[in-house]
Amino acid sequence: MLSWLEIDSLRFRKNVEGFRGILAPGVLVMVVVKANAYGHGLRELATIAAEVGDWLGVNSSDEALALTTSGIRKPIAILGHSEVDQAETIVREGYRQVVYRSDVAQALSKAAQRLSRPARIHLKIETGTNRQGLSLSELDGFLKLVRNLPGLEIEGVYTHFANIEDTLDPSFAHLQLERFKKATSLMEAGGIRPAQVHAAASSGALLYPETAFTMIRLGIGAYGIWPSRETQLAARERGRQITLSPVLSWKTRVVQVKQVAPGDYVGYGLTYQASRTMRVGVLPIGYYDGYDRQLSNAGRVLVRSQFAPVVGRIAMNMTMIDVTDIPAENDDEVVLIGRQGGQEIRAEELSEKSGTIAYEFLSRINPLISRVIKT
Repeated sequence: MLSWLEIDSLRFRKNVEGFRGILAPGVLVMVVVKANAYGHGLRELATIAAEVGDWLGVNSSDEALALTTSGIRKPIAILGHSEVDQAETIVREGYRQVVYRSDVAQALSKAAQRLSRPARIHLKIETGTNRQGLSLSELDGFLKLVRNLPGLEIEGVYTHFANIEDTLDPSFAHLQLERFKKATSLMEAGGIRPAQVHAAASSGALLYPETAFTMIRLGIGAYGIWPSRETQLAARERGRQITLSPVLSWKTRVVQVKQVAPGDYVGYGLTYQASRTMRVGVLPIGYYDGYDRQLSNAGRVLVRSQFAPVVGRIAMNMTMIDVTDIPAENDDEVVLIGRQGGQEIRAEELSEKSGTIAYEFLSRINPLISRVIKT
């Protein structure tokens, strides 16, 4: 293989169990595997995620079907919007669908009646993020609608925090939490007591135990990435003892080593000019593969346990590195993310240099690249 990802299943398991260790007894863990398991490989991780999680969370019915075809039988929550023509599939397969639109609720009700089985839904409450969800002013009317639709079962209610990682000023997170509690109180006053109440993702679970309710949605933390440096520091200060280890390593190989004379250029746009006689290694990866173009003349890789800087512009399928002071040869293994010898390159480093966050950097790794599970 010219480029591949290695997925450490033991680390994945330990990360999830680490979160369980800081939760109150009985709180469930939904492992979120949307976006190709945050770039790690949905199909490859599906079975492991189902073994360590009580629930699985996805964004779409397509992702849910991929889990089902892998033999997964754990509850699967679709956290993104589904079209009304997908209602029958959702009900037939027993998926839990987020609902905040009347047409989706009605479609699920009709499908439930046709199939003679319940449509289990989770109401999304808008508390301040202003993405999908029902505002407090809309909730009462929507509940009246849903209660009159046969076959619907309000199994869950949830919200999502906008700024819970701001450890210096938690006021907005507290405001959202109070709004959410008001929503659940309104539901309870109407005789609706969902079995699953969830608000916390990785950051909430780490910093605010009161946001766990009956279940947490564990995303980036399961993959060994801290949501932010601030979250990591605050968790330690608050005694939330947990160790997270990155699950993913990304590797490739040197496909050519060539001499470059002083004054010659490397790559498109003439952005790098050799100041000395150089040895340049060519790597068969580029921005199509998810190695961000912002890493041009800024990134670094590991070759023979030494750091080699990226030189020139990253192309669609090729990247060049400076191996002048490294005895690199054709077919040498190169680490883009991960460890080699005593050195390490983390996803956080590359995402910062790319002007983004680890979530985006990882989820944009090309899904066609082979994922290899390491046990």
